[in-house]
This record gives sequence, structure tokens and C-alpha cells, in this order.
Amino acid sequence: MPEVQVNDINIYYEEYGEGFPLLMILGFQANIDWWGKSLLKKIANYHRVIVFDNRGTGRSNNSDKDYSVNTLVEDTIGLMNILNIDKANVFGHSMGGMISQELTLNYPERVNKLVLCSSHCGQSRLIPTSSKVNQILDQPQEKLSLEKIARNMLSIFYTAKFLKRNLKFVELAIQNMSKMQTSIKNYNRQIKAIETFDACEKLKNIKKPTLIMHGIKDILVPVQNGKMLAEFIPGAKFFLFNNSAHVPYVEERDKFIERLIEFLK
Repeated sequence: MPEVQVNDINIYYEEYGEGFPLLMILGFQANIDWWGKSLLKKIANYHRVIVFDNRGTGRSNNSDKDYSVNTLVEDTIGLMNILNIDKANVFGHSMGGMISQELTLNYPERVNKLVLCSSHCGQSRLIPTSSKVNQILDQPQEKLSLEKIARNMLSIFYTAKFLKRNLKFVELAIQNMSKMQTSIKNYNRQIKAIETFDACEKLKNIKKPTLIMHGIKDILVPVQNGKMLAEFIPGAKFFLFNNSAHVPYVEERDKFIERLIEFLK
């Protein structure tokens, strides 16, 4: 399996397809398996798709120290350099959207087009989650079973209607989330990175074609955050998924792929 040394860690990555590169950056706690192979293979009909595990998640390791969103940006640039990718389209989901914002701001010459999904611009303008979601996120992880942690996260990521109708998906997702569960230390490091991220006042400097995607039923990152991104980034387009929560690329996969590919043409 592809694994390369980037900065002070080893990063695990996978590639699919050919053509102009599309870098897809994951969110909080997530690992490559969360994308779903069928999604990646469908997008790979149009692009060279590169996905990877952020430090401290999945099969990538961590240097056992705290980090910021900008640390994750440097990891991403390091991987691009090793793979000889001078410029790519960049898609970021949730925390991956935060990484993508800073990547575009810090290395505009490396980004062709930018897509942000289910994300926000930072703490200064954040529309917070509900108290119900915070109660789930604030539960001491060391006191919960891996299955309970996974079920908690699924209840935040997806609509109840989707979970009820897709029991097979739920069980598979629990297996994927449980077998490579992010450690408590890295869970807290990612929380800290998110809490110290703030790009809101800088977004006016993004000059790349940008698409903002958001699920109207997102309770983890309320949709107002996506609308704010679209307002702050000059010329950004905004697309709303009416039947999705935090992960529209799963709940409305075909529509998601259609919109993504159309924008990246």
C-alpha cells in the first residue's frame, strides 16, 4: 500500500483514475475508507483522484505533538511534491475544507479550482452546532465502546431517515470507523486544530473559481456556515443539497458527483 514520508510523519494515500489531479481532503477523525470506493471510482472516470489519511488518522502516523490546520496544509503540500503534482483541483470536506482554505490562501499557485463541502471559515464567525450535538462530541471517548463512538458520529453525520433506510451501510460504516479508530490523543489534537482555525477575514483574497456545497440538514456544521463561505469568497458558487446532513457525497451521491464534475470542467 502506498505510504510516503512527509515532513515528520508517514502519510498513507491512494490514487484512482487519470487526468488532471483532484485532491480530496478528509475531515475530522476520518480515514480513506470513509469516502467509499464506489464514489472514488466514479469520480476517477473524469480525474486523477488522490486521497490520503491526515496525520494521526487511518494508516498515517503522527509525531506525537499538537498541530494546527496549517500543519495539515504543509503535509498536503509535501504529498503533492512527492507525487509531482504542481497544481490540482482541491476538494475539502468539513475539517478538510479548512485545510483547503488555508492551502489556497498560502499556496494559490498550487490550486486550480476549489470546492468546499460542509465546512466553515473559523471561530470568529462560526455558527455553532446545537447543544445536543455538543453533548455527543463532549462525551469522554475513553468511557465509550468503539461501536458506541461510531454510532454517535453517524447520528451527527447523516439524517435519521437515511440511517433508517440504509442499515447495511450503517453496519459497514461502523466496521470501518471501529477498525481504525482515531486515538483519544489525536482526537483531541484535531479538536484543538479546528478550534484555533480562523480564515474568515482572509477569504476575500481567494481568487480561484470556488464552489461551496452544503446539506441543508447538517447539524454538525449548520448550513449558515456554508452560506457565509459563499459570501466571503469572491465569485463563489453555492449549491445546497436538500436531503443531506453533513455528508452529501453519501446521501445524495449521484447529484454530488454531477455537480462536482460539472464545476471542475
